[in-house]
Amino acid sequence: MQQFSCETVADLAVPGLATGRLTVLAVQGVADAMNSATLAAALAAPGPAQLVVDLTGLYRLEPAGAEILYRFAEESAARGRPLRLTGCTAQAAAVLARTGATHELDSGPELYASVPEALAAVIAAAAAAPEPPHGPSFARTDALELRHRLLTHALEARAQGLLMERYGLPGPDTAGTLLRTVAGRHGMRTARLAVALVQAEAPRPGEAWFPGRGHPAEPVVGFLPPPVGQALPLSVFLDALRDTVCAITHTYMGNVQLLDPSDNTLWLESHCGFPAEFVHFFAVVDGTTTPCGHAARKSERIVVDDVASAPDFDEPSRATTLAAHIRSVQCTPIPGPAGRAQGMLSTHHPQPGHDFPGAQLAALDKVAREAGVWLDWYRTTTVLDALEDLHRGAQGP
Repeated sequence: MQQFSCETVADLAVPGLATGRLTVLAVQGVADAMNSATLAAALAAPGPAQLVVDLTGLYRLEPAGAEILYRFAEESAARGRPLRLTGCTAQAAAVLARTGATHELDSGPELYASVPEALAAVIAAAAAAPEPPHGPSFARTDALELRHRLLTHALEARAQGLLMERYGLPGPDTAGTLLRTVAGRHGMRTARLAVALVQAEAPRPGEAWFPGRGHPAEPVVGFLPPPVGQALPLSVFLDALRDTVCAITHTYMGNVQLLDPSDNTLWLESHCGFPAEFVHFFAVVDGTTTPCGHAARKSERIVVDDVASAPDFDEPSRATTLAAHIRSVQCTPIPGPAGRAQGMLSTHHPQPGHDFPGAQLAALDKVAREAGVWLDWYRTTTVLDALEDLHRGAQGP
């Protein structure tokens, strides 16, 4: 039997919403008659806040649990607070549909494929609301912070659910502890190991996860000393890569982003020289509002001569970049499998029209290729080692 839990992931002030607050809950395990009272109490606990409920970690939804969700959705809708559910499995969606047939039309919860989609709906509602007479309006930085936190949680919750389902772990706490312990042992962020777990083909019971795979030597990278012994942690490699591209282009402002192929977002992994507001704003970006996003989508370098007039920015991104005293930018993709970008090397400069001589661009391309080779090696060695470690740990002694 899967242990049930419904925990608060975020409880944030969001000016523009009817009640000014948004609470995000994450459900794990089985929502059945035995756990219906716990689910109802968790839904009611945030009070008048609007709710997003992430069902990514839900193992199974029974009619009793669906009835609780529908009843709460009806009561919330009457008060102008729609209940938004994300990550429904086909099984959960079918049970909700059968439950909805016994309720009033359009009275049930709103369904979204993912947390980011539900968040977009929340943001749209907040942005469309009249500006409050007192206090701050809803800022895009608030949205990005929330999105970053929820994306990370959704990844980890899905990974925990997989561990519980495959190995019969007793609950999300046990699965989460195992995930964090193994990630730390291999110098990885928990979210990165969670992504690898979700994307990898499931292992066969009682067997090694990747039998017969080789362990190629760590590739030689020109901007690092020759590898000796244990491989570098990813964070150390990315910091060295960042410092190298800054040295090539003679700037103190640079960053390295890695692409999450599940939703084509770029995640800021290493940075230097930026104010906190810039780092906060660009923690996660997509391919539509920034030069780095466009460069990743096209898998080609983009050079911005003047941030003030370049079409590669939307206005909030442009304003945040100018506020950091940045006028010129170059973004060089890190090549990955099949020629697609797997990350981005960006440098930022205080004067418009910054000159990038051909020798500098050639040096950036060389470093980007070396980084791509190293990241490919990392993905097929360190990441697979961590997954096999996770597999052994989940099976127990």
